[in-house]
Amino acid sequence: MVRSAFAVVAPLLLVIAGCAVEEDPGPAESTGAATSGAADKTTSDGATVDGAAADNTVVTTSPPDGPAAAGVSAYGLALLATPAEATHLTVTDLDAIRDRLGVPDLTSEDLMTDRLEFWRAAEASSVLLTDGLLREENSRYDLTYDFTQDDVDAEVRWTGPDGSGLLLALRPDLDLDLVQAAIDDDAPGLAEATLDRATSTVLQGAGAEGVWATSSHSATARVGDVAAESLIVRNGCVPFVDALGVDATVDDQDELLAAHDVEGLLEVDAVAIAFTGQRATVRLAYPAGTDRAAIEGDLAARLALAEDWPTTETIGFSDGFDRGSVAGVDLEIGEVQYAVTNPVAAANLALADLVPLGVCTDVELLAEPTGL
Repeated sequence: MVRSAFAVVAPLLLVIAGCAVEEDPGPAESTGAATSGAADKTTSDGATVDGAAADNTVVTTSPPDGPAAAGVSAYGLALLATPAEATHLTVTDLDAIRDRLGVPDLTSEDLMTDRLEFWRAAEASSVLLTDGLLREENSRYDLTYDFTQDDVDAEVRWTGPDGSGLLLALRPDLDLDLVQAAIDDDAPGLAEATLDRATSTVLQGAGAEGVWATSSHSATARVGDVAAESLIVRNGCVPFVDALGVDATVDDQDELLAAHDVEGLLEVDAVAIAFTGQRATVRLAYPAGTDRAAIEGDLAARLALAEDWPTTETIGFSDGFDRGSVAGVDLEIGEVQYAVTNPVAAANLALADLVPLGVCTDVELLAEPTGL
């Protein structure tokens, strides 16, 4: 049974805290449930969230026994792996993309021509937030270890002040001895990685201060709980100057602020951009208790702001996205939908924090040029 990430993680937190979970609470209310192809990766082996073995096999993403152990999505696994200090998280659900393109069972055992055709179609029709950790060395992995990027169901990456990391969710029937051999050999991309056999996942860059699922990041758990082929989640809002871009001028800033009251927008706790095919959904998590009508008004104001957002880099917001519309409000989550006009541009804009819908209300002005 596939369940939403928040519905799975919520009882996990109770178990981790030492509380009993007596029954499955069912899916939490959401505008969409995460339905990743990685949903079959978990087992009920009783592994803990952050217990580690002494060798290269580590248990880091397994949920406990009981109802919470069933049906963890790719985003659910991401919440269990992403360090608490991380600021950005991406999930690329390759299994969902394969399903949409009509090749749900494609693996490294299929013909090379079929696999290459999948990647051509995926790049043309999907917003890919990663090129694939193993893909550049697919031939080497195929010949040496008998598995490739085509055996990865989902790829999770995160960044933050303490560095970056990743999680690979592998197809459940893959021979994990082959994966362990590649890790032991420090194969390209897998240096210092660890294998969790209970969930068929490979982890690299584990944090030391807990994970998103066991931290106070409830907004990130909710905002990213949506069906998507690719997903990027930011813990917190996007700083105004970051969204403007490094080449923005004071004139760009002043023109925008003269037309829009950025400081009058509502505060946002977390931002997610979910991509499926060439559709994008921007989800904003507002503080608990925020009035629905106020959220709807704020979404409309942010839409208008995005339409006037200046292009200060090689590409701008309008190069990746068409005109948007308010999609609705579910509790404290507001949604805006866009058509993607250029998948590569949309991916680069999202990864560079150049999508202004989730901009912070605390405006730090650019320094005036001195002429020196």
